[in-house]
Amino acid sequence: MGDLAKLTPPKELGDDACSVVFQHIYRRLASYRNTAELYAIAECSLSSQPEQRRSRIRDDFMQQINKWAQELLKHAWLACREPGPGKDAPTLDPLSDSSTADLPHLPSQDHLRQLLNTVLFLQITAGKNYSAHTRAFLFAFVPLDEAAIAATLKNPNHAVEEAERKTQIAKEESAAQRKTLRRVGIGLGAVAGGVLIGVTGGLAAPLVGAGVSAVLSFLGVGGTAAGLLATGLASSSVVCGALFGVYGSKRTADMVDRYTRDVHDLAIIPVRDSKETLAVRLCVTGWLDTSEDVAAPWTVFDGDDTFALQWEVQALQELSNALMAMLKSNAMKYVKAQIIKRTVLSGLMAALAPTAWLKIGQIIDNPWMNAKALAAKAGKVLGMLLRERVLGNRPVTLVGYSLGALVVFEALRFLAALPPAESAHLIQDVYLFGAPIPTDEAAWAAVRRVVAGRLVNGYGSNDYVLAVLSRMSDVSWGVAGLQPVQVKGVENVSFEEVDGHVKWRGMVGHCLQQCGAPGIVDSEVQKQLEKKAKKIAEEVDLDEKEVEELVGQGAVEGSAQDNIA
Repeated sequence: MGDLAKLTPPKELGDDACSVVFQHIYRRLASYRNTAELYAIAECSLSSQPEQRRSRIRDDFMQQINKWAQELLKHAWLACREPGPGKDAPTLDPLSDSSTADLPHLPSQDHLRQLLNTVLFLQITAGKNYSAHTRAFLFAFVPLDEAAIAATLKNPNHAVEEAERKTQIAKEESAAQRKTLRRVGIGLGAVAGGVLIGVTGGLAAPLVGAGVSAVLSFLGVGGTAAGLLATGLASSSVVCGALFGVYGSKRTADMVDRYTRDVHDLAIIPVRDSKETLAVRLCVTGWLDTSEDVAAPWTVFDGDDTFALQWEVQALQELSNALMAMLKSNAMKYVKAQIIKRTVLSGLMAALAPTAWLKIGQIIDNPWMNAKALAAKAGKVLGMLLRERVLGNRPVTLVGYSLGALVVFEALRFLAALPPAESAHLIQDVYLFGAPIPTDEAAWAAVRRVVAGRLVNGYGSNDYVLAVLSRMSDVSWGVAGLQPVQVKGVENVSFEEVDGHVKWRGMVGHCLQQCGAPGIVDSEVQKQLEKKAKKIAEEVDLDEKEVEELVGQGAVEGSAQDNIA
């Protein structure tokens, strides 16, 4: 439950320690701002759009980043007891010092977390939203207590009552603390009595007067920071409405219907019961053995609210059947056997007989190309829904494998084409695995700008299935699911153990774990490996005898490769 004591700066931190924290925030924020500018410049330089338009996107984006950074800096300055000689927070600009090497060490993680909780609470309640940039930046210091913030916003009265209870205990134990408690400033009472009632009507009334004022004073919070904290408590219902959105309501259903006319089947479904956390995940499956696979791969997540995108179920089930049929064909078994023996994928693809390509194409061509086209459409629709804040004004993490990664990428491309004011603060992290996406630098640079935190490209250079599918669809070896993407800010993570495209389904939890994605449940990952990954491996892997037989077939003179098709 909420507790106001968790959202106020720790009294144990003196002014000097608070000043050190602020200096770290200031310089790291300068570095963060400069990195965001580099992403915008890279996109501008690689874009094929008219110079005026691409320059406007760059400038508008930086306007959004500068505004956000200055607001965050102001709230950090207030939470850190307004350090420095000035009456206002210092201004951040491109020439601001970004080095932290000469600064004293930060305080303990517990004290730092509590101080940054205050910064986050002020930032969220002042703007009535939670920027993905705010989360990406603050969590680089230490994981914050978002559960306490969410609980306080949902039930501010309980948060104050809990803090009052602790205050009363402390009063009884220490006469000195009783003396401190009596020092209640007039300014805060005026703010609480005069301003807050007008924000949310009846909600503010229980917080007015000695209750919240005495608690904040006892907790060591005064001046402007106290007024902003009190204002945030009083406006909590408005903030909650903006943060958590209205998913599940008739309005959301109407929104989905309005934007999904170009796709036959699209819905957002919860993987677990929603807890209305301050951040949210949306995960996208690449194909479906059964309809349960819409959500089943993503039970490896816990913590933040996690949803799965259901899209074109029938087409994805047809693709799953075609993939398994293709993998069991002699032509694909031959490719697999040669990889095991020689590990030279590109040369093998070039040497494969035309009739073998024909046989593979007869099995997979239509289901793959159809599902790929539908993924592009579903991605655009997802982008529209994200623009409309269907999941609320809170940071969104996107995850997808195979065609699910394509859906995510197309959504990000849609967001990148919007004015930065509509898209700059939406997406925190993105994890893509086995993505059937070209390594086009311009497209990836545009997507990188939209993502506030990490953009991970998980690839498998031994994924012979994706190599075949890519060769058939666009005759391209520049595929993100097979190789690194050479764009600044894209994290490329190799997964050599994924030696066939269908294995992503059973290993996506393991891959997310290896990437250091937050919220992974180790026991669920192990369960996924033991059940799904093992079952897939049993169906598609070759034993040593099969490898020798297939390689021997390929060595037969004349039309051996024609025969294996």
